[in-house]
Amino acid sequence: MGTGLTSERDRKELALEHCRRVNAGDVDALLELYGEDVVFADPVGGDEGAGLRALRAHYEEAFAAGLRVEPGEPVAAQDGAHTFVPVTSVTDYAPLGPRFAERGWLVPPDDPSGKRLRRTCMLLLRVDETGLIREARTFWGRSDVDVID
Repeated sequence: MGTGLTSERDRKELALEHCRRVNAGDVDALLELYGEDVVFADPVGGDEGAGLRALRAHYEEAFAAGLRVEPGEPVAAQDGAHTFVPVTSVTDYAPLGPRFAERGWLVPPDDPSGKRLRRTCMLLLRVDETGLIREARTFWGRSDVDVID
């Protein structure tokens, strides 16, 4: 995924490649898609992070919780930079479930053992002229997260 990823088709492919690398669970391969000064938020309105080190920590925690994603059809904006993709993700209930419950984003299960979190979101990626992701934000609300078996 080298240089010049500004066409709509290339940005859509980048969004799908991002999801493939998430599912591979390889944080090094995933971070190859990002610029050093990346800014990210999951969810928008939650805590924001910046830089590859913070993004690495974010994904290492998610991968440890068994993160899997199922992307929908990406949509590329006409601005040459932004792409949106609907994503459904599933992780173990911990560690995010208790944090979400603490923030009032979901009702905790009586017995969290064996439970998983499912979230439906819109992933926004902003790509620079070199084809690297400089911004990644997920948009989701309380009604988009639930606890599953």
